Amino acid sequence: MSHDESLLYILQLSDSGFPTGGFSHSGGLEAALKVNYISEKDSLKTYFNSCLENIGSFMVPFMRDAYRLYGEMESLVRLDRLCEACTPNHVARRASSRQGSSLLDTSQRVFSVSSLVEVGDNLPCKHLPVVYGVVCASLGVDIHTATVAFIFTGIRTMVASSVRLDLLGPIEAQAVQRELQKEIPAVIERHKQRSSEDACMLFPQADICQNTHDTMFTKLFYS
Repeated sequence: MSHDESLLYILQLSDSGFPTGGFSHSGGLEAALKVNYISEKDSLKTYFNSCLENIGSFMVPFMRDAYRLYGEMESLVRLDRLCEACTPNHVARRASSRQGSSLLDTSQRVFSVSSLVEVGDNLPCKHLPVVYGVVCASLGVDIHTATVAFIFTGIRTMVASSVRLDLLGPIEAQAVQRELQKEIPAVIERHKQRSSEDACMLFPQADICQNTHDTMFTKLFYS
């Protein structure tokens, strides 16, 4: 596969128009706002940085292991079950499985890769990091590019949520996203040796906030 072809694949996967349901989720941001964990823009940026680090320390190891295990169905099943067991709260588990299922279903329809059908038939939980790694491997996207794109997608979803929650204006949000993106190489470097066996949340406050999402009387997001 040519570099241009794999680049176009990852651009398509990262496009907001690729229907995976990501914009139905705020990554706990809405709940953090409701419980007053976020009260000003400085605390919002701190929240973003915490979530960025958690993506690198918890989600990326599962994504990278899934990429490496592509084609080994039994190992992928075990990895997906491990991700289910390790995902800290019920809201995060539900959101991850829902987005992973949408990503897998859309990728099957769009890219017509036969191996993704087997993955869809066998993965028990279809968690987002596991599915993302498998999809990128099936499309021939190199693992570093897949990792960068995965983290970027997480950042983009959080920043878009802040606009919909009226915490940031559209232009201001893009400036914040640019600053967050500059940290991606450092996050990857810090966690490059971390596997799914030692994946962890380094900043549990964001996770604790997300766990309260279902208790809100009114909500804009699914998680």
